[in-house]
Amino acid sequence: MKIIEITRSAKEAILKYKDTLQIPSDHYLRVGIKQKNSQDKGLFIGFDTINEKDKLVENDGIELLYHPGQALFFAGMIIDYREREGKKGFVLVENKKTI
Repeated sequence: MKIIEITRSAKEAILKYKDTLQIPSDHYLRVGIKQKNSQDKGLFIGFDTINEKDKLVENDGIELLYHPGQALFFAGMIIDYREREGKKGFVLVENKKTI
């Protein structure tokens, strides 16, 4: 079972950005929590290096990095890439099939 799904458009965008931005080979796609305070927790994705507490998994050709203690917050979600009204970017959405 995959910890998180990645849409085809997101996979294509990840590979494109990794190449275009010349992301070093020791950087992986990280999914995690960006915590401003105890009430304000947001999910984020971005390229990062691995540390000793991280888990690294391969998902449809994308190496995905996360801290196991944060997996509960995004497990079962989908990473998508959207372009709408002149805006584009990655989003994390609920996977309706797992609910």
